[in-house]
Amino acid sequence: MNEIAGKLCVYTCHDVDVKAVDVLRSQIPITPRERFDVLTTLRGSTQHFNVFFGASLGNAGADQADAVIAVCERDYSTLQAYFADITPPGLPFNVIITPNILGAYHYGCGVVDLYCQDSSNTDFINMLVVAEEVEVFAHAQDRGWDCSATNGEGLSRVLSEALYPKEGILVAPAWLDNGRPDYITANENTDVDIVSNGCAVLFLNWLHSQLGFSWAQIVQAGGASLAQTYTNLTGQGDAYAYFRAQMKSYFPEDRPSGLMINNPFPS
Repeated sequence: MNEIAGKLCVYTCHDVDVKAVDVLRSQIPITPRERFDVLTTLRGSTQHFNVFFGASLGNAGADQADAVIAVCERDYSTLQAYFADITPPGLPFNVIITPNILGAYHYGCGVVDLYCQDSSNTDFINMLVVAEEVEVFAHAQDRGWDCSATNGEGLSRVLSEALYPKEGILVAPAWLDNGRPDYITANENTDVDIVSNGCAVLFLNWLHSQLGFSWAQIVQAGGASLAQTYTNLTGQGDAYAYFRAQMKSYFPEDRPSGLMINNPFPS
């Protein structure tokens, strides 16, 4: 994702890869912001959200903020149920619909100021809000989902796409068509690599749609790696070998996958 250097980019837009110019999260202090990055107007508040829009957006920003206000509590309740009804510290979330950015960012996994791209496609904005929320919930849960690495990035993607299936960004083929390296046994310690992101998204969708685990079961079985999550769910230690064998049977390794969706399961 194209974004100003120094900001933590946490999702993508429709025509560029996720977090493509992210900076290392270790370089960003995980502290609340004393002020927002743009001049804003508060449009409204709900139990768990304040929703702002960049003042320069005018009436369009107000309409976009209204679309967030209309569904944010519903989406929050869905995520909270996945995360065993925990409440992240530091709420309410501050959603800041921001002009002149692509995607979304915040300043650390647990930080609740969520900067989201303005768009006439309000489902896209709401998907970005969910992706950001997932990272905050996962940080509060503290079960190993690392928003700066493969497993946490994958979780952010699949849960936001589960709620907004038309807005997901295609990444799964990047893993299938680039050697299928093992980002399951251990994380890639970045959230900007499209191959590791594709691996995580495909694996988590496989756990959910092929093996039949609910999103709540998967979320609550979190570990330091995708393999640990699989072991927590199944009691087995063959995550990468079994998954790769299954993918080989669906998508032979000697030809392009041709995959056009992130979740081709069940198969």
